[in-house]
Amino acid sequence: MKAIKIKNFTQELSCIEKFESFKKHKIIIDNCEGKAHISKSKKEFKLVYDGVFKYSPDKKIKVAIDDLEYTFQSIDFKEPSNDIFANVSAQHTFDIDKVYKGDINKVALFRMIFFDNSKRTNVFHTKLETVKNDNINTWAFDCVRTNVNQKKYDITQYKNNNKSYFVIENLVASTLKQFEEDAYAIQKGIGFLIGYMPGGQNYIFSGENFIYRRLARKSLKSIFHPVTSNPYSKLHKQKNIADSYYGKLKVIPIEVISNFITEIRNNEDFSVAIIFLMEVSHLKSVVSMPGVFSVILESLANIIITKQNTIEKLITDETLFNKIKSDLNSVLDNYANAIDKNAEIKFRRKIKGLSNSINHKHLTNAEKLRQPFDQLKIKLSCEDEAAIDFRNDLLHGNILMNNETIRTSKEIDNKMLYASAKLYTLLSKLILKNSGYNGYVINHAKFYDKSSNEEYFEII
Repeated sequence: MKAIKIKNFTQELSCIEKFESFKKHKIIIDNCEGKAHISKSKKEFKLVYDGVFKYSPDKKIKVAIDDLEYTFQSIDFKEPSNDIFANVSAQHTFDIDKVYKGDINKVALFRMIFFDNSKRTNVFHTKLETVKNDNINTWAFDCVRTNVNQKKYDITQYKNNNKSYFVIENLVASTLKQFEEDAYAIQKGIGFLIGYMPGGQNYIFSGENFIYRRLARKSLKSIFHPVTSNPYSKLHKQKNIADSYYGKLKVIPIEVISNFITEIRNNEDFSVAIIFLMEVSHLKSVVSMPGVFSVILESLANIIITKQNTIEKLITDETLFNKIKSDLNSVLDNYANAIDKNAEIKFRRKIKGLSNSINHKHLTNAEKLRQPFDQLKIKLSCEDEAAIDFRNDLLHGNILMNNETIRTSKEIDNKMLYASAKLYTLLSKLILKNSGYNGYVINHAKFYDKSSNEEYFEII
């Protein structure tokens, strides 16, 4: 009987734990005679050296730690601006940006390991399809398998000694550069889908060799995520409503995850939109979210929309249109004495123009925003239509969308949160449907206005 294999990152984590535990750990710097030690403090490695420091043009130095050779890289290793200090013995403190052990710049299998700051157990469950065993690659718990341009990758949430890590590994050998670019797309894609994007610092291993990097972008935690297969997680106080959704909701399939991440990898505009979406969701700014989400919606509309040069006539049957026009004018006749004469004239002009053709080559901004929903056959409710029109308020300086209505601060916050949640839900629909998803998404807006007639989960 073939033994079941379970993913094992013991070797890599042993190395990480050793480095992370350094407190004034003695090191020897090549070509420097002074005393040096390294410490990990506040998520940063700091090198302290007492003596004459030999600066390096490439901002790298070779060191020995416990008789093993490493390379440190730091922008602090540049030559001092005044040459008279270059050969003066002094105590120096440097922030270490990168640590290298051995050479991993070759075609290989890699493991990129992040510290998991999500504070969430089984973070993929109820959101993404996970893998067990495909009879080719290793079985793993809490693991998502994806394809990036047809290359297989695993993303694993791994627990060890009460600590949690995210591990991205390629299952087909590649260059380090290709792996890093694919892995970054995976970070952003998984980040949006589960509401948490790992960042801050990471280690990349190839066998016993590795690179440690201090990253500019920290981990991002969103207040939203698009899908759950467990209605009770969102409706734990409304069990009867959750019961009505039980069995209907599902996780995002591997194929959809792969399509989404591949689009991020191949389309720079799409990639920037997704990271922008994650960053503003992470900030949780009540004022910023509606405006930024509107900008992202417009960006995605331009990315997703299929350009058309056709002219669409909404009502092709002239006899039918004349009947509709007659019925509408009859309704207006009933209210003619109650409305202003100029208003009546304008209404009748609008009725006449209902059958005007739409030139897809020259769409209005409002039509452009709705076009990708139409093309992807995503039905827009009245609430969705109103949310799309928030853009007009925001772009015309009405940041609080109050329409001259006097509201309390709490009412303004609630309005902004509702608008943010509705726009995020619309973005989720576009992103997932464009990636091939069919199923329910969370309508976050309903949770901010439970009195509305909207559904808690909406199907696309």
